[in-house]
Amino acid sequence: METMNSAGDSDLPSEGKPFHFLVRSPNPLGDACMALPAVRALKRSRPFVRITVCCRENLAPMWEAREEIDEVIPFSRSLNPIQVGQLIRSHGKFDGGVLLPNSFRSALEVWLGGVRNLVGYNRYQRRIFLKTAVEEPTPTEAMQHHVHRYLHLVAAIGAPTEPLDELLAIPAAPTPIMPGASEIHLGVCPGAEYGNAKRYPIERYAEAIESLRKSHPDTTIRVSIFGSPAERGIGDELAGQLSEPRENRAGETSIADLVKELQSCHLVATNDTGTMHLSAALGVPTVAVFGSTEPAFTAPIGEIHRVIRHQVDCSPCFLRECPIDYRCMLRIKPEVVLREMEALLAPVYSSS
Repeated sequence: METMNSAGDSDLPSEGKPFHFLVRSPNPLGDACMALPAVRALKRSRPFVRITVCCRENLAPMWEAREEIDEVIPFSRSLNPIQVGQLIRSHGKFDGGVLLPNSFRSALEVWLGGVRNLVGYNRYQRRIFLKTAVEEPTPTEAMQHHVHRYLHLVAAIGAPTEPLDELLAIPAAPTPIMPGASEIHLGVCPGAEYGNAKRYPIERYAEAIESLRKSHPDTTIRVSIFGSPAERGIGDELAGQLSEPRENRAGETSIADLVKELQSCHLVATNDTGTMHLSAALGVPTVAVFGSTEPAFTAPIGEIHRVIRHQVDCSPCFLRECPIDYRCMLRIKPEVVLREMEALLAPVYSSS
């Protein structure tokens, strides 16, 4: 596997010759979801390409659910690079590897796993491990989203990144919103491990949800609250402001559980979190509320999803805590969240 030559040709294997890629996944859930189109492009580059993903064990269920993936090598975050390399070696020989994370450590792990034809971004003094060292792309207004950064990486080894619409396509909703449905399952993710600046106020989520219920008294709206163990208290706070039926699942779901539970949701309301990206990647209609971060970079992928953002003079600041008055979030009224949830639920009520 070499870089593309001046004629634009690729040294990916010719048709008929099998080729086995090892893809090192990003560690954050959201980043892994945003890398899915690039992995899809890699898989479509030739019909005989086999893809194995090496990832932290918590992400294994997400990758195992993807039809593009032939095998997953999960590893515990407690393992050192030598141990990860040994695990990779135990799965056989790989013809090439793609490093989706930027870290030196990820390159070392895969190198110690015996994978030599490596492609990755030329960052953090890891050039010695790379056969194809790719320079960071310059974002354009049309291609600012992080998904394009991953696509640029696989394009450097000849993976086709067009038609873009096909690569960005999300699956059909696992639980479609049916006209006249008597019950709606709403998932809510009110936390954000990144920090308070990404968290829409709990009481405003509660107001929007209760308003939705009041607007449709003949429909049961069942609420499931999702989040990490550290966000259990946030979930309890929201649950305490909601009427039944509601359940706080924060801290009680592995990613495997979360995949299954999100697939049972008709829609999800969430902050800019890994759950937002996972929900969108599963095809669940998603209302995403942005505060200190930039949706142009990390919005959920897919046309069906709704992004709510009130841009102020200091946004995006990318801070974990707001040093001023939280204005970007406080200027988003509950009625706005309600309106976007209503828009996604329109098929249910159009027949009423």
